Amino acid sequence: MNTGIHQDDEFLEAEILPAHASTVLVTDLPASDPPAPRTAPRWWIWPFRLASWSWNVFSLILLLAIVAAIPIVQLATLGYLLRAAANLSRGDSWRRAAPGLELAGRLATFALLAGLLWLPIWLVTDLAYSVQLLRPGTAVAAGWRIAAFLCALTWLIWLGWAALRGGRWWHVLWPAPLRFMRDIWRPSTWSRAADKLWYLCQRLHFPALWWLGARAACGALIWVAIPASLMIIGLRAQNLPAAGLLGLLGALSLTWVMLHLPLLQILFAERGRFTALFDLREIRQRFRHAPWALTLALVSLYVLCVPLYLLRIEATPEQLTWLPSLLFVGLMLPAKLLLGAALGYAARRPTPRHWIIRSIPRVLLVVSSLAYVGTLYIAQFVAWQGVYVMYFQHAVLVPVAS
Repeated sequence: MNTGIHQDDEFLEAEILPAHASTVLVTDLPASDPPAPRTAPRWWIWPFRLASWSWNVFSLILLLAIVAAIPIVQLATLGYLLRAAANLSRGDSWRRAAPGLELAGRLATFALLAGLLWLPIWLVTDLAYSVQLLRPGTAVAAGWRIAAFLCALTWLIWLGWAALRGGRWWHVLWPAPLRFMRDIWRPSTWSRAADKLWYLCQRLHFPALWWLGARAACGALIWVAIPASLMIIGLRAQNLPAAGLLGLLGALSLTWVMLHLPLLQILFAERGRFTALFDLREIRQRFRHAPWALTLALVSLYVLCVPLYLLRIEATPEQLTWLPSLLFVGLMLPAKLLLGAALGYAARRPTPRHWIIRSIPRVLLVVSSLAYVGTLYIAQFVAWQGVYVMYFQHAVLVPVAS
């Protein structure tokens, strides 16, 4: 009996299972491999990562400072600061807050290596100029001029070929001559170069950043123009009987504006609508949800703005405008990021804080804003623009020295 039963079972397995090819026995499945454990990076990698991240941040600040020193174009710097803050306000991570961070590091590295490679060519060019002064019109002077021209041409071709291959540091240091002789004549090489250049321009997002900065600056001027003008009238119109009252009204109005305008600009960058620059209700609502976070962020903004007015004591030469802009951008970038992070934290909180908890930071915020306006009042006596420094609000306008 038992032998028959086992024979029937073997018959069923041989006849029925092959007829249903989709049927798979669980015991026939291979055992799944356990997930590989995530290994933490070795301890000696962290210093290199920290150095790379620091270089990228410095490069980003340097590029933004150079852009901020160019008239009209400088509005793109303001747009970038607001875009980075808006990313944090939307809930993005700190690693993704500053777009183009790695790209800035690559561009700065390429420019640094290009400058180092130019040093021997500069020496040859200087010698050619000296020989031309000492022995003008001679064959030796002509030879040095030709050598300087050939060196400069080689430098241009070297860097252009490095950029065509990707612009990495190893592309600059090693020109790959065999590949150069093989690919430089092919039309596909130049087609890929045009595509890479177009892709690089797209990654910069310059038109969008400039348009964002231009609208944010216009909105800030709308808010600041009347209070700053009233303060200037109170300081300059000595024959006007109500000058002092107008000046006090302007100072109080500017204090109230600075409580909201830095946050309104980030809200505008987050939503992309110009009407968000006047949405006071949303800002007050978020303050009720995270009063301490927003207060500390705004106080940090005020504190970091104060040293910037010391750079207005004397007009900066045009060829060195980017140098103080480096400090301007270096202080305003973390301030804007803190504001964006505080706004995002407030938006994610489900319930508002108790009114008692909100009262202390509100008082601290008003006092800090009054101190900031007082700094503006003192700045008119040291800044080379005089009372018109009231219009140069570093907290909400382009971070430039002139």
